[in-house]
Amino acid sequence: MNRRAMLSALLGAGALAATALSDVALAGDARLAPPRRIVVLDWGLTEMVLSIGVVPVGIANTRDFRRNYTACDVPESVVDLGLMFQPNMELLFALKPDLIVIAPAHATLRAALERVAPTVTLGLYRSSETPYTAARAETLRLARLLGCEARAEALLARADTVLGHARTALATLPGASGKPLFMVNFIDEAHVRVFGPNSFYGELMTGLGLQNAWQNAAHAGAFSTTGFDVLGSVPDATLLYMKPLASSVANMMKTSPLWHAMPFTNEGRMIGLPRVPPDGCVLSAMLFARVLVDAFGQTGAAKEHA
Repeated sequence: MNRRAMLSALLGAGALAATALSDVALAGDARLAPPRRIVVLDWGLTEMVLSIGVVPVGIANTRDFRRNYTACDVPESVVDLGLMFQPNMELLFALKPDLIVIAPAHATLRAALERVAPTVTLGLYRSSETPYTAARAETLRLARLLGCEARAEALLARADTVLGHARTALATLPGASGKPLFMVNFIDEAHVRVFGPNSFYGELMTGLGLQNAWQNAAHAGAFSTTGFDVLGSVPDATLLYMKPLASSVANMMKTSPLWHAMPFTNEGRMIGLPRVPPDGCVLSAMLFARVLVDAFGQTGAAKEHA
């Protein structure tokens, strides 16, 4: 059996191929070189591939990936394949990939992609109640398939160190440890997405010793979309939000009486954070930890000099 046929047989068995990745890597033919020409059509999985030192030959929408996934460096050699769910098939064929990495949301494209190269589905970490932990496990499985387990293990060890240092630092910073924190993204001037303990941000906050203010049992998912007025339900909470804000949201913050009635607004307990994607992987987790330490450190220093 040639290499392409074997990979197709091993990886094309279904949309849950991520579950079988470790078996593929451990039981596959040792004579076969790992895939080297990788195409990735999902941004979170692009981060995962880059994090273990593998540079894809092509990804979806390089410009917006660079804008949103700032923990990653994307070499100029990486080809932009266009939209995530409408990739340029002519370019894809021309790249001659030996593996295409997709997410469950690409299921309808899988048959067409399989005609180009063996295709594997990853990204199940997003539906986990512990998405960061699940992303770590998926990173290791991907690394086994691509023959770079040592790099993945080094990455995870570095992440443990970075998060451990961040937890120690946050425990000493005013307003961080022991205080309830809302973590939100603004959708528009009236609505926010509030991230709960089961989200990527939420799991990391818990691991960093921080208290998530969004603990309502009726909202057990990763996030809830709601009016910003509910943020006043925890009077002593600090609001963390991702920047940049849309101009309509920034204007609302200047003019809305309801917004100015929020306790965190009146008492200066609002912290804008640099962009970290809510469905990132290990590199984004380290960035989030650093962002929190920097934000609370700057806030504490500003209050000391006020």
